[in-house]
Amino acid sequence: MIDRTLQLIRDGYPWAPRLRSGAAAVPIRLMGRRAALVGGPEGVRRFYDPRLRRKGAFPPPIKLVLFGPGTVHGLDDAEHHHRKALYVDLLTPDAVAALGDRAADEWRSALRRWAGRDRVVLFDEAVQVLAASVLGWGGVPVPQEELPEWARRLAAVVDGFATPGPEYLRAALARRRLDRWAADLVRQVRAGRLRPAPGTALHTAAGATGLDGRPLPPRTAGVALLNVLRPTVAVAWFIAFAGVALHEHPEWRTRIAGGDDAALDAFSQEVRRRYPFVPVLAAKARAEQDVLGVRVPRGGLVVLDVHGTDHDPEHWPDPDRFDPQRFLTGDVDPDTLVPQGGGDVRTGHRCPGEAVVLTMIAEAVRALAGLEHTLPPQDLRVDMSRMPTRPRSGVVLALQER
Repeated sequence: MIDRTLQLIRDGYPWAPRLRSGAAAVPIRLMGRRAALVGGPEGVRRFYDPRLRRKGAFPPPIKLVLFGPGTVHGLDDAEHHHRKALYVDLLTPDAVAALGDRAADEWRSALRRWAGRDRVVLFDEAVQVLAASVLGWGGVPVPQEELPEWARRLAAVVDGFATPGPEYLRAALARRRLDRWAADLVRQVRAGRLRPAPGTALHTAAGATGLDGRPLPPRTAGVALLNVLRPTVAVAWFIAFAGVALHEHPEWRTRIAGGDDAALDAFSQEVRRRYPFVPVLAAKARAEQDVLGVRVPRGGLVVLDVHGTDHDPEHWPDPDRFDPQRFLTGDVDPDTLVPQGGGDVRTGHRCPGEAVVLTMIAEAVRALAGLEHTLPPQDLRVDMSRMPTRPRSGVVLALQER
């Protein structure tokens, strides 16, 4: 078999769905290894089988820039469960609600700042709002004048981690600066020079321990902190798409502006499902095994088609149509909706921040639905070969006087 790595880099999101053509699993070669490309609910369940592990599955250039060294994303078994508990215990319903309240306040402040301006770029504004929200909520001290720069660094890591060239270099440099900053924050907390409130992200990361009960090294604890901050700022990609969806579907905008919370929740879910973010995920075979009819050797890969699963016409009729009604007509099988992974949240690899993402989208959509604005002519094309992708213009809003 030919190696499909360069094809993945070239094609982006359509790569996996095209190769699978609706099959639960197909044999491929990726990064020089034999692999099974899986998708759909059956593929999702197989991908989170304990016969697979995460260590060594991510290409180091991507893992180190996006997730950082010693990250929970590359751990397995007891070590993974122990580290995962840090995030699960931090992101309680009450804590997520508090973050949502802070985001609502930040959006109200943003709308006041926009007064008198003709236009704003939604993506750029969302990066700033999300960073201000999560840094304040997380107990991370950042002077107001420095906040825009730290927000841009957090966004730069997400923007360039999978894009060869200058974007990747910017992402790597931002990652290096962020790692040093976060590790220094941890050291200051441990030395008593900073005293974040108990239960905040900084306090929790600084107090994190390994399986042996000893404090995590400062850099590893800093990575744990960044893995709360960075994904929250990454919601800006979804918010840019949400701005387009509000414009294209004014009936939902009207419902949400009128206070229909069920419509708001459904709209936020459909944004996650419909618009691209994660194209694929990878795991590594602990031993030679059968993966839905495909033989995978020890050390071979199992690759989950995330984008194709979220757009599977068998479970999502007319999958490219934006239709929040899908989430108002019955329960959704969690194995058919995996924009942030699947499996069990506490013991598996499903992202514990799903509620954060939905809350951050919802607060942005609520604010935008009540804002008098239009989308002027602009380049809203989406490059499906770029990962992660978003509308090219960043979604320009033309503001109307109130």
